Amino acid sequence: MNTHSLATALVAVLAASVAHAATIVAPGTSQDSVNKSLIVAAGSAVQDVETVNGGIDIQDGASAESVETVNGGIDIGRDASVESVETVNGSIEIGSGLKASGDVETVNGRIDIGAGSTVAGSVSTVNGHISLDQVTVTAHVETVNGGLDFQAARIGGNVEMVNGRAELQGGTVVAGDLIVRKSKGNWGWGSRPKPPVVIVGAGSEVRGTLRIENEETRLFVHESARVGAVEGVQAQRYSGTQAPE
Repeated sequence: MNTHSLATALVAVLAASVAHAATIVAPGTSQDSVNKSLIVAAGSAVQDVETVNGGIDIQDGASAESVETVNGGIDIGRDASVESVETVNGSIEIGSGLKASGDVETVNGRIDIGAGSTVAGSVSTVNGHISLDQVTVTAHVETVNGGLDFQAARIGGNVEMVNGRAELQGGTVVAGDLIVRKSKGNWGWGSRPKPPVVIVGAGSEVRGTLRIENEETRLFVHESARVGAVEGVQAQRYSGTQAPE
């Protein structure tokens, strides 16, 4: 490569780096971008934070209104507050003490929410795992292709899934129904997914109906757990601290 070509290549790389560099959102303002990641600095308060191709980082103690991206992950630190959190292609990682007045949702990605957080809306993904550790969700929790891991969680609405493993542990309470939908996919040309597994662990509770539409689902209920009606499959009782495999 000659000197001119090398210089041209370096300029192109630098331009691409600048185009995707993160922008710090000024306190009290909104930020709308296309090809930049966005940062809300620790302790600052902003309005809407939206981008298309880039991640969003809401640092500890910060607050924002709508937090949205399309192609990128969203990271939220400890003790933050937001209205809603949404991405399409990316995971959502949230630290402890979040206060969200609306929904937390993605399409292709996992959702992890830390201890002491409150979501006054729904938590949902299509292709991804949801982990809630000592989290209160006022409305529903839903996934299609991904597991559910609840530790001492409080869910005010229904919990829905299609494929994967759901564990309700640590005295988790679901006020609504727990529903395992039957897959509508055509698996004739590929491997079939593993049967869903639902575990209602020690001290946990499902106050509504355990409605199992997929008859291949394996349902385990700890002897100290409390559940409402069970429809679709026979629940298997278990004891001890080890969850069934």
